[in-house]
Parts: sequence; structure tokens; C-alpha cells
Amino acid sequence: MSRVNAWGIRCLATIVALASAANAQPVPRQVLVARTVLIGNGGSESYGAESYYHLTKYDGGPDRPYRAFYTAMQSWGHYELVGSTTDADLLLVIKFTNPVVDRAQQSSTETPPDWIYDPQLDLSINDPRTGLPLWTITEHIEPGGDRAVANKRYDDAVTRLVDDLKRIILNPDSIVSPESIALPPGALAAAERRRREIHSGIGALLGGTAASILAATTFNRCDDVQACATHGASHAAKGALGFLSGVALGAAIGWYLPVHIQ
Repeated sequence: MSRVNAWGIRCLATIVALASAANAQPVPRQVLVARTVLIGNGGSESYGAESYYHLTKYDGGPDRPYRAFYTAMQSWGHYELVGSTTDADLLLVIKFTNPVVDRAQQSSTETPPDWIYDPQLDLSINDPRTGLPLWTITEHIEPGGDRAVANKRYDDAVTRLVDDLKRIILNPDSIVSPESIALPPGALAAAERRRREIHSGIGALLGGTAASILAATTFNRCDDVQACATHGASHAAKGALGFLSGVALGAAIGWYLPVHIQ
């Protein structure tokens, strides 16, 4: 390889490295070099009361995220867990939140709103001296049908949260960009429901229209007034039943059409 070509390759490599450094969002050094950690219980912003927590499908009360995260960090063994900010290089504050992300369509204005929630675990990595956040990680808890499934998905979210922390500490270059992060399960559920409602409405409209056209084309004309009246009433009843059946069938087909969100 000639000196000119070698020099050109080195220049190109330098330019690429500088461009990558300019676009990178490095994790603060304090986060990467910490050895001692204090884990704080952030509870919840407005849902941490024992009375509220009993309304969810999660067992363990409002202190569950703290206990679960603390146990997982002990098992990892990467940090020395201390009991005071004066001995800590980092302050990790874990909390559970359950914000409303959407409202399901109501059948009437008198019924209470059917809120759609996005339960999540938030981990704030803070400076123990100032309390200022250095990095934040959020893991969303996937919706669960019954209590057992909901509790398992809660535990899965804790596991993912610790895995996220491990990736940041042990391999900070692997952190993905915000644009590539998937929508949270709560938002996905709301978007999917909204899309299905739209499909169902279109299906109901098409089904009702098709049934009405079919009823109009099958009406037989007659000359006798009394016979026409009887035939017309019977045909109208069948047409109304067919219309309702077409609406219901079209709505069902629209609801169960495949929906792809992101």
C-alpha cells in the first residue's frame, strides 16, 4: 500500500471517529466508574398509597419495586450497596408509576370513563451529593390478564430494568437511539384499540350498506294492494334484520382484522 493511500485511510478513519464522537451521547463518567451505590425507594408519584395499590393486580404493596430491585442488585454483585449518601458514588432511586395514556371509547356519557394505563418502573441514577439525575431508565410493564400473569410481567420488567443498567455500565456503546425504542405496551394497547375501533366502524358501515343494497334488489313488485302491503311489511322486517346483521358482521370482521402498530 502506498504512503498516499495509507495516509488517506487514516484521515478517513479520523473523520469517521470525530463524527461518531460528535453524534454520541456518552453516559456520564460518574455513572460508569461508580463502585458504591445507595438504593432509594421512590415509591410512586401519586399512586403509592397502600389503598390504591390494592386496586391494581400487583401483589407486594407500594414497596415491591424497591425490594425486588434491591434483591436483583444484590444478586448481580457489581456494586457495594451502602446505607448512606456519604458513602455512595451513585444514588439509584426506583419507583412505580401508572400514568393514564388514553381513554377507551364510552358507550354513553353516563358511564364512568374506561381509562387505559401504562404501568412502569422508573430508575433514576442520581448524584448522591446534589440529588441531580445523571441518567434515567424506564421499563414498561406489559398488561396482564389475571393476577398471576400481571405479577409475572411485573417481575419481568424488574429483570429488564436491571439488564438495561448492566448494558449501560458494561457496554455503554450499545445504547440504542431514542428513535429505535418501541412504544410502551400501554400506548401500543391504546393505539391498537383505536385502530380496531376505526376498522370496526368502517366494517359496520360497509356491512349495513351491502345489506341495504341486497334488500332493495330482492324486493318483488306486485299488483294487489293488500298482498303488496303484507309482502312489503315482511320484506321491511327482513330488510331491517338483514341490515342489523350486516352491521354486526361488518363490525366484527373489522375488529378482528390484523392490526400492526409500529
